[in-house]
Amino acid sequence: MFHLYGPVRAVHGDTRLGLGTEKERRMVVPLLLSIRRPVSYLELSDWMWDGSPTSAPDDLGRYMGDFRNRLTQLGLRGALVNRDRVCRLNIAPDQVDRHCLSTLLTEVDQLDDQTAATRLREALTLCAGEPLAGLSGHRIDTCRQTLLEERRRAEMTLIRVDFRLGRAVHRLPDLMRLFRNRPEDTAVATLTMQALATAGRQAEALAVYRRCCERLVELGMKIPPQMSDLHQQILRDEPAVERELETHR
Repeated sequence: MFHLYGPVRAVHGDTRLGLGTEKERRMVVPLLLSIRRPVSYLELSDWMWDGSPTSAPDDLGRYMGDFRNRLTQLGLRGALVNRDRVCRLNIAPDQVDRHCLSTLLTEVDQLDDQTAATRLREALTLCAGEPLAGLSGHRIDTCRQTLLEERRRAEMTLIRVDFRLGRAVHRLPDLMRLFRNRPEDTAVATLTMQALATAGRQAEALAVYRRCCERLVELGMKIPPQMSDLHQQILRDEPAVERELETHR
């Protein structure tokens, strides 16, 4: 299994294998992202030197040789094809953590909730840690954000599944973390409000609504009707809560 979440590395059984220097790992990233598809030397050098290569062709040839040796150690002799300054990494999608997560997200709607929850938890465990940890550069930073967003989407998918399975309250710590990180995310705010109200914590649910609204106003965004309707529902269920909050404003 090759990992893009956490340090870029390979795991074979109980053995963890580093994939070389920072430059080498930056080279490996686009190959793992584009498995079975061609990647040019030009694109690889852009990942490795951030658009300012010095002796890219010579260095790339050496790095390719080192990577090929590591693949051989993993039992993947011949997996790296390098011809006419175009490379391709021929491994299966389920050998890369990111592709495991992406594939599951395309299939999850066809699964029953119990199976979906189990597989999403497994995938999120596989994709733990800061993506591309220890690497830097413009292409790396953009890719890191993409990987973070994909994992966030998987986490939100799991939370929705858990809601359907009656586990809303159990997801509150995760929802609160996601909300703190991005209070303008109305989908997160709405689910957090629902979970808090379900747990009998209406005052906190209303506080989440206010914080989200404040952030939306700052960004010039509108409050979605679904969240406003939920807010009104919470007020109707607990009319005394809002009066109590008013006295503390």
